[in-house]
Amino acid sequence: MIVDRVLVQKRKRSAMKKSWYWGCCLSASLCFAGSGEAGDLQTTPTASAGRRTTLLASADDVRGALAPALATAGGRKKARIELKDDPDIVFVDNVKGADLPDASQGRVTDDPIEAAYYGIKVWAMACEKADSFDIDKVREAVYGLKFPAPGGEKMMDKSNQHTWKPVYIGEIKSNGQFKIVKAMKGLVKPDSYSKYLHDPSLPGTDGVYPAPTGGPQAGKEYPKPDLSDDMVRVGILHSLSGTMAISETSLKDADLFAIEEINNAGGIKVGGKSYKIKPVIEDPASDWPLFAEKARKLITQDKVAMVEGCWTSVSRKSVLPVFEEYNALLFYPVQYEGEEQSKNVFYTAAPPNQQLNPAAAYMLDEGYRKFYLLGTDYVFPRTANKVLKAYLKYRGIPDANIIEEYTPFHHQDYQTIVQKIKNFATGGGACVLSTINGDSNVPFYKEFANQGLTSGDCPIMAFSVAEDELRAMDVPPLVGHLAAWNYYQSLNTPENQKFVQDFKAFCKAKGLK
Repeated sequence: MIVDRVLVQKRKRSAMKKSWYWGCCLSASLCFAGSGEAGDLQTTPTASAGRRTTLLASADDVRGALAPALATAGGRKKARIELKDDPDIVFVDNVKGADLPDASQGRVTDDPIEAAYYGIKVWAMACEKADSFDIDKVREAVYGLKFPAPGGEKMMDKSNQHTWKPVYIGEIKSNGQFKIVKAMKGLVKPDSYSKYLHDPSLPGTDGVYPAPTGGPQAGKEYPKPDLSDDMVRVGILHSLSGTMAISETSLKDADLFAIEEINNAGGIKVGGKSYKIKPVIEDPASDWPLFAEKARKLITQDKVAMVEGCWTSVSRKSVLPVFEEYNALLFYPVQYEGEEQSKNVFYTAAPPNQQLNPAAAYMLDEGYRKFYLLGTDYVFPRTANKVLKAYLKYRGIPDANIIEEYTPFHHQDYQTIVQKIKNFATGGGACVLSTINGDSNVPFYKEFANQGLTSGDCPIMAFSVAEDELRAMDVPPLVGHLAAWNYYQSLNTPENQKFVQDFKAFCKAKGLK
C-alpha cells in the first residue's frame, strides 16, 4: 500500500482554512478515517494485483487537521488568542464565605450599603482627628486614615480621594447570596484614572494623567456648618422614588444606621464638646438635575457639614459643580467608572482597577474570549466600557470579539437584545459584562432565563447587581452568574456577621423594608 502524504498535507491545509466546514463534518470525518492511532493505517483489499490504494488520512491526521477549528469552537479554555499577562491582578482562593439563610428573610447588606455605612463613620473619625468640622481640615484628616469596616480594615488613600479595599468575584447562589470564588491579594490601591487610557508607557493612551479638580479658592468665603443645639447636620441625598429607588433606598437606611450608632456612642467629640448628628434627607427622585438643586439646598440652606449621596455617575456629575462651587464634601458610596478626582468628593467605593479590570481578568482566566458589553445609556456604562475595551485590547482580545450596546434607564423589553446575545454565544467562549443599572436588571435577567440561556451557556458578570437587587428578582434561574464587588454579605468574619445582624435588627425596628 502507498500512502499519498502530499494529499494528506493538502487536506490538513484545507481543513485549517475551512474550519467551519470541518467542525460541521467532524463526526463523518472521524468515521471515514477510522479510530486507529498514528501510523495504524487502514487498507482496503482490491481485486487487481499491484493496484495502488490511496488513503486520505488516519484518525490522528484528521484530528490534527481539525485542531485549529476545535480550539476556537466552544469551551472555556480553547480559544487560540495569545493573552498578555497582567501583573497588577493576582487572585487567591483563601476567602471564607458564610452559609447564610435565604436572602428574602429580612434585609440584606451589600457593597454599596457597606460603603455608605463606613463613609459616615470615616467622616466622623476625621472630624475627631481634625478636632474640627471645618471642611478643609476634615479633608486633610481623611487622607491616609485607616478604619475598621464590616468587611475588614480599609484605608483612605493618602492623596487621591479613594479607598484601599479588597476585591472579590462572587457567584450567585440559589438563596440570593454570593459564593466568593476568587479574591485579589490584600488591599488594592485605587487608581482614579485608568492607566489603560492615560499611562504614557502604554500604546494607544493619551499619555496624560489629569490633575485633581475642586478644593478651596483663595479669598473666597464658603458656607459654614450649622452647629446649633450641639448638633451637626449631615445630608442624605439618595433617590427614594423613581427607577433608582430599587438600589438607593437601602443606602439611606445604611446612613441612618451609621448615624444612630455614632449618636448612641455619644456623638462626635470636637473642641471638648460632643455633637449628635442630625440627618437631613432629600429625595431627588431619580431626576438628575434635581440632584443638583437638592445638593445646593443642603449646603446653603440646611448648612450640612457633609453629604452622603448619589448612585449613578450622572447624578454625581450633576452635583459635582455645586460641591466644588461651595467647597463642600460629598461622600460617594458606589462603584464607578473612574476618570475623576475632585478634592470635594471622597469615593468610598471602587474605581475600575478595583472592579472592572479584575472582573475582566477573571473571565479571561476562565477561558472566555468573546465579550458582550451591555449597559444603561449614561456616563458610567459608556466610560466603564471604554476602560474595559482598552483593558481587553491590552490583554490581546481583538475588536471583533467585543460587542457594545446600551439601553435607556427603566428599559423593560430585552427580547431582541437577549436574542443577539444568544447568537453571539453560539459556539461557546462568550460572556456578558453588564453595566445595566436600576430596575432594568429585573427584566433583563428574566428574559435571559426565558430564552433558555444559563450561566453555563453565557455567564453574566454584573457590576451593579448585588444582594439588595437580588431581593427583587427570581433568583434560581440566575444561579452561576457572577458579580465583582469589594464586599459580600457572606464574608465569614465575626465583625461582618455582627454588622449583618445589627443592620437587619435596625431595619426591623424602624419598619424599613
